[in-house]
Amino acid sequence: MRWERGEKPSVTTTTIGLALAGNVLSIDGSFLFVFVSIFVLIFVLNRTLFKPINRVLDERERLGVGRLAEAQRLLAQYEERLAGYEEQLRAARAEAYTELESARRQALAGRARSIEEMRAETARLIEEAKSEVSRQALAARGNLEAEARAMAATISTQILNRPVTSGGNQ
Repeated sequence: MRWERGEKPSVTTTTIGLALAGNVLSIDGSFLFVFVSIFVLIFVLNRTLFKPINRVLDERERLGVGRLAEAQRLLAQYEERLAGYEEQLRAARAEAYTELESARRQALAGRARSIEEMRAETARLIEEAKSEVSRQALAARGNLEAEARAMAATISTQILNRPVTSGGNQ
């Protein structure tokens, strides 16, 4: 079509936009090229980027979960050992208190025996002292009587101016 006499075609921007839109949405050989290149790109990115990153992330998670599980296992083992230690400590304290109580009872019994022995020894010493005092008192009485007779005889001799025997009246 040739334009003569200065006629201009009556094409508006809408018509041009629709014409271009029809070309963009139309399926031709370039669509197949874009579609294949997207799948190739996805395949290459999966192999080179996504799978190694996912592998690293999975390894990190596995190590993290593994370490967490190991930490929980060690904590449980620690708590079990702590409970065993506390139980042994309670048993040792109970045994020590039992032994201490037994030693205290034995000490009290020994003290009571010692006190009883001391009382018996004291009573024996008191009896010996009493018998010694009684013996000494009898001896002192005998000496005093003899001395008293001798003094009486001496006094009588001096008063009477004659010898007097200590045996009696002469």
